Amino acid sequence: MIVVAAVYFVLAVGASVAFARGADRNLDGPRLRALWAENRTAEARCTAVRTEEAQDAEGGFVTHHHPTLEFRTDDGRTVSFEERNARVSPAEGDRVTVHYSAADPEGATTRAPSFAVRHARALIVGTGSAFALVTATVLALVF
Repeated sequence: MIVVAAVYFVLAVGASVAFARGADRNLDGPRLRALWAENRTAEARCTAVRTEEAQDAEGGFVTHHHPTLEFRTDDGRTVSFEERNARVSPAEGDRVTVHYSAADPEGATTRAPSFAVRHARALIVGTGSAFALVTATVLALVF
């Protein structure tokens, strides 16, 4: 029954790779890693904050704040963008650091580099593979 354990292991590792890709995209990992790799930062000023109410899965209401930030790029261009997934909630007039790309400064973010986003795929695949290995070993020993 080693074959059953081996097939299970291959399928489980494949599932963890697929899950890791999806989770990485949901975390906006590829875009954020590209921004952080360029290592371009600027000080931005919050020019407005748009408030949006939404209903969560349990029916409760959640308030989201979307700050509009304005900053100057290295080449002197003034850029304004709305941060949709802000981890910080600046008030109008506050200053925050943004990470941006020279090719697409409007895609800037206030999110600072984080270990979890940088290594999400590897962490998920590693954990899933370790679990698959332990489970496949138990299957092989039991059958």
